[in-house]
Amino acid sequence: MDRRQILTGGGMLGMAAIMPMLAEAAAAQAAGAAPMSGTPGGFNPNDPVQNAEVLARMNLGVGPGSHLGWFKGRVFAVIGDNQVIEPLFDVEGFGANRKISLGDARYQSLHREVGYYKDLRTGKIMEEWKNPLLDGELVKVSHIHNDPVNSVIGPKIEAKLGEGMVTEFPLVLPWTFMGDLAMTSFDVNTRWKNVLDPKEWPRESSGQEYVRVSEYLQFIAKKADLDNWRNLDRIDTHGAWQRLGTWLPWMLMGNKPGHLFYRSHTKMLGSADELPADIRAYTEKNYPIYLEAPEKWVEPNVTSYEVYKLENKPVPIT
Repeated sequence: MDRRQILTGGGMLGMAAIMPMLAEAAAAQAAGAAPMSGTPGGFNPNDPVQNAEVLARMNLGVGPGSHLGWFKGRVFAVIGDNQVIEPLFDVEGFGANRKISLGDARYQSLHREVGYYKDLRTGKIMEEWKNPLLDGELVKVSHIHNDPVNSVIGPKIEAKLGEGMVTEFPLVLPWTFMGDLAMTSFDVNTRWKNVLDPKEWPRESSGQEYVRVSEYLQFIAKKADLDNWRNLDRIDTHGAWQRLGTWLPWMLMGNKPGHLFYRSHTKMLGSADELPADIRAYTEKNYPIYLEAPEKWVEPNVTSYEVYKLENKPVPIT
C-alpha cells in the first residue's frame, strides 16, 4: 500500500489520519465475526453509518473548533530473537483535529501532530541523545511535527492497493462490550517507498526500498455514550497505541539490523490547558501552530521521514 493512502502519521499514531484505513479489521469483521446486538434505540455495532458517526466522535469529536488528543509512551530497541528488548527513550505529544461534515456520515478530518522524545531518567525533552547502540555517539534529535495528516472518515473504507487497484470495505469496527464499557481496536500494517536514498543518506536510511510500519490502536469508551451518540459532539475515550517501525533517521543507525517498538497510552483532552506544562511550553516556543487544528484540506500528507529529509542534511560517515 502507498504510505500516502494509508495516512498513518510519521512518528506517532496520527489518530485522525489512521482512521480511514481499517481495511484489515473490517475484512476480519465481515469474514468471521459474529453479529452483535445493539441496545434497542441505541448504538448498532453492525451498522457502518453508525460506526462512522461514533468513530468521528471518538476520534476527538465533531464539534466546532480544535480538539486535542494526547499520548505518552516509551520506545524500545528490538534486535534479533535472543537479545533483550531495551528501552531507549520516551515520547510524548498530541494531535490537533478539526472535523468538517461532508454529509451522509462522512467527515473530513483535518489534523496535525507533534511528539517529543524525552530522556528516560530525567523525563526532559531532548535536543541531543547519546545513542547506546552506537557506543554513545551524540546525535541530534528530530522531534515529530507532521502537518498535514488529513483523512476522511465515513461508512466505507477505500484502500489503494496498487496502481489502479482499489478495494472497499464497510466500516464495522471489532467491538467488545463488557459491563458499562465499549472497547474497540484495529491494526494497520503498511509499507511505503523509502524517501531516504541510502546513497545520499547512508547513516539515516535503512537501505531498504520500502519502509514498513505497523500501528495498533485501542479505544475505550462508555457504552452509554455510544448509545447516545446522536446527542453528543464527542465521545470521551482513553486507550493505547503501539507501533513497530524502522530506526528513526536521526538515530543514524543506517542499515544495522533491528527496529523500534512503541507502546503508549492515549487520552482525549478538553483543551490545551490540560496539556502537561512542558509539552505546552515547548510547543508554544517551537511549533505554536500545532496548538490549533488546520482549517482547510491540504494535500499531500507528510510523514516524519519526509519532514526529516526537508529539514536536514546527510550526516557524513566519519
